[in-house]
Amino acid sequence: MKRKETAQENHQLSIHEVQEIGGKGVAGESESKREVFLMEDGKLRPFSLEEYTTAILYEVVDSFSVECRLVRPEDPGNLLFEGKKPSRKTVPIFIKKSGDCVLLDSWETIESSPGQLADVKEVIGAIPIRQAFVLKRK
Repeated sequence: MKRKETAQENHQLSIHEVQEIGGKGVAGESESKREVFLMEDGKLRPFSLEEYTTAILYEVVDSFSVECRLVRPEDPGNLLFEGKKPSRKTVPIFIKKSGDCVLLDSWETIESSPGQLADVKEVIGAIPIRQAFVLKRK
């Protein structure tokens, strides 16, 4: 997999109009834009702040394109990532060529069975987050 250089722009194209949400970030950090989505019945769905859910949400932090290469037998057999590996704190989400999305448990799932990338056009690294409300005294 090859890390995409402009992750924000590529997500907007490949996630089919996932909304960018403004607001407070994780641990109270202010962020101008965030891509947040909800996995429902194995499908990726945009999530808006006007909605409420108790489910886990996923914030996109990384993006990888998928390439198929032919290599020599003497080359290392573990050429899964080009460049820096994704953080183990993120979870991979497959964006398949059909447009379907699949949430995986861990990056080790891909490493143990790289053949499952044959039907994938993009892999997104996301961190699990949850929705919380804070009452502030006026």
